[in-house]
Amino acid sequence: MGDGDLPLSTPPGAHAEPSERGLFGEHLTATLFGYYGVCPREAWLMGHSIEPYPDHELLALGRLLQETAYPEARKEVSLPGMRLDILSMARGEGREVLVVAEVKRRSRRKEAQLLQLGYYLVRLQEMGLEAQGELRYPEERRVERVRLTPELEAKVRKTEEALRALLQAPVPPPAKRISACSGCAYFEFCFVDASPQGEQVKEILDA
Repeated sequence: MGDGDLPLSTPPGAHAEPSERGLFGEHLTATLFGYYGVCPREAWLMGHSIEPYPDHELLALGRLLQETAYPEARKEVSLPGMRLDILSMARGEGREVLVVAEVKRRSRRKEAQLLQLGYYLVRLQEMGLEAQGELRYPEERRVERVRLTPELEAKVRKTEEALRALLQAPVPPPAKRISACSGCAYFEFCFVDASPQGEQVKEILDA
């Protein structure tokens, strides 16, 4: 599960990414790519609109970071399957290129973050837009630049196939404890059977 490096879910009342209907009818977004990179079960729950505990501390921290980091650079643009918060133009190889930035609390979930950012870059490339990416870590005071390499594109497309198969499954993958679970807003869904949230999930899955 996520540990706050990624928003763990779109909280009730917040605006979600516009979605794109996939080959088999499921909706894929960049956020789902990031979730899948941390925990496929989390991606399944989110993809089936099962909300986590809305007042989880790390959800609140994630919302605050998204709202307050780099306010001067924030230019929100919505496209199918994407909500781009920070866009800019940069000079590269003698010409200007579009730069898409993602703001994260920490860099510990780098592979998942690269999948999410890579999804943006692949989609923009398919739209005929050349773009580069940035992972911005305000708490660590650093920025990491990301290019759409053949290796990153291959990972994104492989994850797309895996996500489509995952979301077609009638039930989520079994809960499995990983290091990210302790900070995940879905923790009670997975491991506390007696909690109201756990009972809610069971009722949904048994319906």
